[in-house]
Amino acid sequence: MRSFIISNARVVTPSEVLENTSVLVEHGIITHIAGQIDEQLAEYNIDAEGAILMPGIIDIHTDAMDAEIVPRTGADIPINVAFRELERKMSGCGFTTVYHSMHLGYDMAELNASSKYTRDEVFETVHRAAKGSTLLNNKIHLRFELSGVKAYQTCFDLMDKGYVQLLSVMDHTPGQGQISKGYFIDYYKKMGKTAEEAEQAFIDKLAMPVIRGEKLETLIKHAQQLHIPVASHDDDSVKKVEYMRGLGVEICEFPITMQTAKHAVNLGMHVVGGASNILRGGSLSGNLNMKDAVLQGAVDSLCSDYYPPAIIHAIFKLYQEEGLPLPEAVKMATLNPAKAVGISSHTGSIETGKDADLVLVKLPDGIPMVTHTIVRGHIVAQASNKINYHKDHQPDNNLSLTNEL
Repeated sequence: MRSFIISNARVVTPSEVLENTSVLVEHGIITHIAGQIDEQLAEYNIDAEGAILMPGIIDIHTDAMDAEIVPRTGADIPINVAFRELERKMSGCGFTTVYHSMHLGYDMAELNASSKYTRDEVFETVHRAAKGSTLLNNKIHLRFELSGVKAYQTCFDLMDKGYVQLLSVMDHTPGQGQISKGYFIDYYKKMGKTAEEAEQAFIDKLAMPVIRGEKLETLIKHAQQLHIPVASHDDDSVKKVEYMRGLGVEICEFPITMQTAKHAVNLGMHVVGGASNILRGGSLSGNLNMKDAVLQGAVDSLCSDYYPPAIIHAIFKLYQEEGLPLPEAVKMATLNPAKAVGISSHTGSIETGKDADLVLVKLPDGIPMVTHTIVRGHIVAQASNKINYHKDHQPDNNLSLTNEL
């Protein structure tokens, strides 16, 4: 593994931006950060030309994998192909660690996908691909739908096999959480249902069995025994936040109201919001505006949710338009989510001794453009050729597979 220097960069650390600074990477680790570094210490130099050098993005909730496997209803793409193509896309967006949030027990999602693949096949194949030669640090976030009574044991089995690095529990029963009764009724009317039919569909949904109480507590406790972080999903009340926190849940995803988000913060939880919400200017469901939540200190981490490019744009929107200091905006997609899932000891910030998970960003016309994505010292995506090799060293193929070298 080659050593290299990134020079002439605006380096974003957890607390400040270091102008005209260089970073030395050796054996995949950040070993030196200084204004000038002797070029003889490295085999080649990447001239940042004043671009921003920030930690690689850590996305702990993206639905992109399922969408890549089934981009259109019934249009199944081979899972291995979908995995590899999604890696290429996400590397170009500045991701270095991705928690693929894949659903289980969510009958509505399976019905809409009409996929030939079973959920067991999807989890098995993605796990196997993640353990092979990869561009990024790939992990699995199991999103368990609490109405998925038949999939309850499968959830335990997947955790016991070591497939799961993050568990979230979600409940899409209408009338609570993300889906209010009014939103549900309006949605069914738009589908051509009468008011009476929509009301009956609502009643039918409420009658579905949902895993709660002792079974839910057992599930969460099992994950904790395996040292798997657990997140709650779409918390819509202070009472629900307190219940989840009481079970030891440390991550609150997509709180529905400002009150619940702030209460989660007060209870010491990591609060995660969708970057797409910030990029678009609000929630698709009319729920909490994440920009407001960030500015009020009620959200500390961003995830891509349904649109991976949103994170890099949300970071710079918060910085350029809302005046959030760049280190604070960057931490929302790097160090803070790393802390939430327990990997901040080795990634998530530009500090000596940490993995060289790095991203170079330029701002043509004020819009962020990733020019280099580096994972554990390997350049996995590159949109610029400003690499200067010393005469004693010949260039090699910069596109590397992180688990192979």
